This record gives sequence, structure tokens and C-alpha cells, in this order.
Amino acid sequence: MFNVLLERLPKYWHGYRIDTDFRTGIQIMQCLSDEEFSEDERIRHSLSMLFIEEKPDIEEALEGLAWYMSEFNHDNHTAKKQADNIRSYDFDIDQWRIYSAFKKQYAIDLNTAKMHWFVFMGLLSNLEECAFTRVVDIRLRKIDPKAGQKEKKALKEAKQIYQLEDADAHLTPEEKQAQQKQLEIFNNFMNAGKE
Repeated sequence: MFNVLLERLPKYWHGYRIDTDFRTGIQIMQCLSDEEFSEDERIRHSLSMLFIEEKPDIEEALEGLAWYMSEFNHDNHTAKKQADNIRSYDFDIDQWRIYSAFKKQYAIDLNTAKMHWFVFMGLLSNLEECAFTRVVDIRLRKIDPKAGQKEKKALKEAKQIYQLEDADAHLTPEEKQAQQKQLEIFNNFMNAGKE
């Protein structure tokens, strides 16, 4: 497990140079979730962005990608959120909320900053209350059946405003089930680097 308090930020995976810029990490996350590409295309594009020069064999490269995308996270609560299959943020839709939060809380201008992917994700996951964290909370909050009608209505309206596009809306139940299986496989792959 990587410890930012004790170790230098990694620039290599098993001797292979990697692109550690936070923008590359964002692009890889976007690529891995882009339904316009096949799973094979998403992984191939992500690996080509991650490894700068020479690339390891596919098995080691996949292990490196899983490590790169998850090594900054040392909490255990993400597995439950992934199991609920709720996307809590989107780097395109939430760009200004993230940008303003970093500017206000850390005095970092993300448009000009040079930052390691691990640092960016560590700071993102530890933001104090702000527009971004409030919107994420709305997206993740479940409607309490015991809540009053006004409260339920207000939360439903807020959820509709901040809802991330449902790419699955057009799928048949069988396609949704197949996609859920793929998501489980992907989540297992992403969590493999943590074991």
C-alpha cells in the first residue's frame, strides 16, 4: 500500500514509466466508463494513455492500470457504493464544482496546476463541505420512507436536477443484466490492486 507521508509519488509501475498527471487519470476514468467503446477498446485506450514509453505484457499492464486507478484510496466503503451502482460524480458535469472547490479550499487552479493523479484524488476525496460535496450527497442520499411529503418532494426534485445521465435507459432488462455483470467484473478488476 502506497503511503504519501512516507514515500515519493510513483512515476513507474514495475519499471515502466507511467503518465502521472491528474488530467490523464481523469481521461482514463472517462475512457473506462465510455459506453460508446467496447470493453476491449476502453482498456486498450486507457493503457496507451497510462504507459508513456514501453508497455508491459497485457496481464501486467492490466494489473498496473488497476493499481493506478485505486491505489490512492485506502477506505473500504467504496465497495458498497459500487455495489449500489450509483455514480456519484462526473468530471464533465461537475467540472466547475470541482474546480471552484479546489480553488477555494486548496488555492489550486486546476486549469494550470501540475499535480500527480494520487494527490488530485486524495484532495478530491477529502474536500470539506462545498457545492461539489453537497451535490454528491444528494445523488447518493436515499429517500427516507419515514420523511415528510415536503422533504421527500424536495429531495426528489434535487435528485432530478443533479441526476447523472442514465445511459441504461434505452436497454432491455436482459441488456441491463449483462451490463451489470460487466460492471461487477470491472469493479472486481479495479479492486484487485487493493488485495
